[in-house]
Amino acid sequence: MTTQVKPSLVTDEVNELKGSSNPSTSSSNDRIFAPLNIPWYRRCQTLTLVIWWLSPWYCLYLTIQLLFFDRWYSTICILLYMAWMYLFRTFPKTGGHRQQWLRKLIWWEWFSDYFPIHLHKTCDLPPDRPYIFGYHPHGIIALGAFGNFATEATGFEKFFPGINARFLVLNSNFQIPFYDLFLTMMGVCDASKESCNYILKQGKGNSIVLVLGGSKEALDAHPSSKYLLTLKNRKGFVKVALTNGASLVPVFSFGENDLYDQVSNPRGSKLRSLQMSLQKMMGYSLPLFHGRGIFQYKIGLLPNRHPINTYVGEPIEVPKLAPELITSQLIDEYHTKYMNALTHLFDTHKAKHGDVNSSIVFVDDPSR
Repeated sequence: MTTQVKPSLVTDEVNELKGSSNPSTSSSNDRIFAPLNIPWYRRCQTLTLVIWWLSPWYCLYLTIQLLFFDRWYSTICILLYMAWMYLFRTFPKTGGHRQQWLRKLIWWEWFSDYFPIHLHKTCDLPPDRPYIFGYHPHGIIALGAFGNFATEATGFEKFFPGINARFLVLNSNFQIPFYDLFLTMMGVCDASKESCNYILKQGKGNSIVLVLGGSKEALDAHPSSKYLLTLKNRKGFVKVALTNGASLVPVFSFGENDLYDQVSNPRGSKLRSLQMSLQKMMGYSLPLFHGRGIFQYKIGLLPNRHPINTYVGEPIEVPKLAPELITSQLIDEYHTKYMNALTHLFDTHKAKHGDVNSSIVFVDDPSR
């Protein structure tokens, strides 16, 4: 069974690319600047992406302004807030404070419709167990993962009732004052082992969504018929699954790697070596990429309008075992099962999105 959300938006996407509802109008591939006659609802979609992009930077700017504001009490307040963040705050690792009213705002529908993002259900997931959803590929920023699992714009709650999923990201995202509050209200949590175990132990249906390739995989996010997935030696999620009896669910998004163009950086190149060195120092990668701008299509930080089709595969049942019973052989067994299930999911649906000759390649974490 496959379920798709809002398929009619594909027609809107074609009209946007053509800059008009008139089929005879030239496509945006031949344009530099966006036409003036774009409908307002499309402008609203672009606005959501602009604000989403600027949110962490605005929060950082606000923090600096409060620190150096000429009113002493504003400086005291922001210092107290930052002290609380670093000394007492626990919600990034304890399930967060998800607010469904915020996740269901029409704002996020505009966000999803910008691309558009479609969520496809291939089978039922009974809410009698926890799940670990493995999202692939990372892309540059994993926008499909955010749209599908940090909001209700594509209908995750409707398709999988009783599944309380938390989207997990790098802890560095929670180090910006005020932005951390926004993330926790969206149901986003820290991707640490402590956070994973805490959520999965909360009972039936409590689940996590991990972008398993991590930030290193972003350096391989190029529009291509070959998807390089950094998964070959990433097995920690399997041990977490065995510890908590969480079923493994492969998730693949066609189109995630097509949202941006990245400067060529093959493994072993000088640029990749520099990027890997910076990644080791800072904890996250720095891909050199560009998309489109607000008023022109050629260059900018906004993603290109390209459909993202996300498929949620069949679960792999995993037993719950005591730590001393979890062997490396058992981890390898379920890791292999997961990779095979992900490959099967990819091969089953790739033809629907013009990727008949495409393939996925499992690779190690790049050392340089």
